[in-house]
Amino acid sequence: MPGVVALVLTWLAQISPAVTDAVFSRGLYPWLSSAWGFLPSLVPWSVAQWVVVAFLLFCVGFVVWYGRAFVKEKGARRFVLWRAVVTALAVVSIGFTIFALMCGLNYYRLTFAEDAGFELRESTTEELTALCETLAANTNEARAEIDGSPDDYAASQGGFEAYAQAAAANMEALAQTYPALERPLYSPPKPVLFSEALSYLDIAGMYFPFTVESNINVDGPFFTIPATMGHELAHQCGFMREDEANFIGYLACKNAADPLTRYSGYSLAYDYAISALVRADRDQAVAVNDTLSEAVKEDRLARSEFLRKYEGPVAQASNAANNAYLKANQQQDGTRSYGRMVDLLLAEAREEQ
Repeated sequence: MPGVVALVLTWLAQISPAVTDAVFSRGLYPWLSSAWGFLPSLVPWSVAQWVVVAFLLFCVGFVVWYGRAFVKEKGARRFVLWRAVVTALAVVSIGFTIFALMCGLNYYRLTFAEDAGFELRESTTEELTALCETLAANTNEARAEIDGSPDDYAASQGGFEAYAQAAAANMEALAQTYPALERPLYSPPKPVLFSEALSYLDIAGMYFPFTVESNINVDGPFFTIPATMGHELAHQCGFMREDEANFIGYLACKNAADPLTRYSGYSLAYDYAISALVRADRDQAVAVNDTLSEAVKEDRLARSEFLRKYEGPVAQASNAANNAYLKANQQQDGTRSYGRMVDLLLAEAREEQ
């Protein structure tokens, strides 16, 4: 069964991250995933969302079909049960194989920091404060270049479709600096029709390995979306660790010509850096936060109010499931791994000095 082969490949991938990185992540994966995701990339809407719907309908049909057969075929119930189990195992086997080849094996590659040569180490509170001050200044500067609200500005620039194409182009440009991001096809991010459902699940975006698509929740403030696009494209490029996907998304945004894209990237980085500073020195964090412009503060307040609408048990359950998924794929800190982005930001800041 293909699932057995995928299990063996997963086991082999864990033995040597360097070999996995060279042979699979930077060798086979870019070409294989580009070929697999080529047809979905041709349409502007998310194929993934309909694959999920179709799979849910299949599950319902599967239960109904074999449930009825089990009731009707009284003399052959063992055969019906055996056939149901074999069919289910076949579906799981094929699904796991696709997951492993389009996503899973990349969890065992070299980290982006290792590929790019960033030195991660402990930093002082002074370094963290300086980082937050720089990010706050860059955030203010980018916001000042945006006329009116970010949503209105985005609409004037072509809306989601224009930013999706730009996000793919930004990632391709970033690959010239970091070759580990190179791939034949950068499939532009797709808007999700069921974005409100994602908001209830506290999901801003999702890389779907079965179609190699970067799916984006378009329900919230637009200034968060370019950075989310970069994050999901980082997954498409084979970097599955959440902290690194955030950092790569930030890098793709910060060098863009478009001020809203830069604003989105700097806002994402500032969120993580200032949260770390709050834990290290709350007074310094308050002082830095006070330097944000009124426009930036208004945008951040609007985002907080939007997120507050969707707080509840559904979001908590979704985060718990995501936490379990990350741990299952060797991110042993679970969702806490998101915080390690700050170490990458500090390493980049040291290189730029």
